[in-house]
This record gives sequence, C-alpha cells and structure tokens, in this order.
Amino acid sequence: MSVGIPELDEDHKTLIRVINQLDANAGNKARRDSVRQSLVALQRYAEFHFAREENVMAACAYPGLEDHREEHRRFIERIRQLNARFAENPESSAEVVNDELLTFLRDWLTHHIMIEDKAYRTTAESSRPAQEAARSFAGTQIWWGG
Repeated sequence: MSVGIPELDEDHKTLIRVINQLDANAGNKARRDSVRQSLVALQRYAEFHFAREENVMAACAYPGLEDHREEHRRFIERIRQLNARFAENPESSAEVVNDELLTFLRDWLTHHIMIEDKAYRTTAESSRPAQEAARSFAGTQIWWGG
C-alpha cells in the first residue's frame, strides 16, 4: 500500500491502526467509548494527514490535486455525520455507528490508498520538493496556514 513517501505511508499505517482498534472493540462492552475516541481521532488525524498529502501534491504539481482534495473533503464530512449521529444517542447508536464506520473506512481506505493515492506515487516520489514537503510538514500548518 506504499505511496513512495515514507511520511505518508506512516500516516496510512496510523489510520489503519484506528480501524484495527475499532474492529478489536466491536464486541466489547466499552464499544461506546471506543467509537467516540475513534471518531475524534479519525477526524483530527485525517485532517492532519490530508493537509500533509495535499501539501506534497502541490509541491510536485500533481494535476489531480483538486479532485483528490474533494475526496478528502467528503471523507471528513462523512466522519462528521457519523459523529453527529453518534452524539445524538451514544448508547443506542454505538453498535450501528461502529459497524457503519468500519465498513466505510475499509472501503474508503482500500479504494483511496490503492487507487487514488497510488496515482500520485510516480510524480511525488521522483520530486525532491514533494519529499521535502512531506518531511517538513507540521500539524500547525493546518491551523495557521503554514
């Protein structure tokens, strides 16, 4: 599932760990807390990762950046929707939201990383500015614009 930029590959592994944690807690009575933590972690981490990834794509002038950015926006919106639904009634919605979230994440990550992210691999891994953008990206760039 490598995209050729070590920092982005590590980001993807972190996102996969969140999925695995959700899956591990699927039958656990502490599911409600796991779902809450996962939704918050996913939103925050996805915002960080997407910003870094978009920064890399901009640095190598990747022509599919705007379409990719739109996919990221839709992902964040979906997580926000699930978070709002869960917040309305955590007790009764934890199992449904957990299952829906797992299905969404598995499908999205498989498609997004294996198809969409791999599409920029050749462009990014051969670009010194893209590699530097990945290494130098700091989370504060999300909130203070860089």
